[in-house]
Amino acid sequence: MEYAGEEKRRFSRVPYIVKAEVMANDVVYTIDEISNLSVGGCLLPIEAELRSGTKCYVRILLSGTNAELSIPVKGEIVRNVPGGTAIKFTQIEPDSLFHLQNIVRFNSPDPEAIEQEILNHPGIV
Repeated sequence: MEYAGEEKRRFSRVPYIVKAEVMANDVVYTIDEISNLSVGGCLLPIEAELRSGTKCYVRILLSGTNAELSIPVKGEIVRNVPGGTAIKFTQIEPDSLFHLQNIVRFNSPDPEAIEQEILNHPGIV
């Protein structure tokens, strides 16, 4: 199924089975599995009605729930779709971006395509 805006995607999505936390509107949502992840955003199985444009904070937990082993990123809700909420990443520290890029490369069936996407769009937005 194609959603509005999909044709504008600059980054490939990969499945990533790891926990995450999202804070939006002063509510923390805990997610057991990221539906898909890219260098530019993610789809999370959050069924809450979060409005497009809502600022949020995402923490991708790399191992268990230790805050030291996470990728923190600021984002913005871009849409709600059946089964989840799409978030565009808007700000990330360079070290965290490096780790995020490696996660996407490692989990992609086509790491060379991911590398080309990163070279073409070195920023996250």
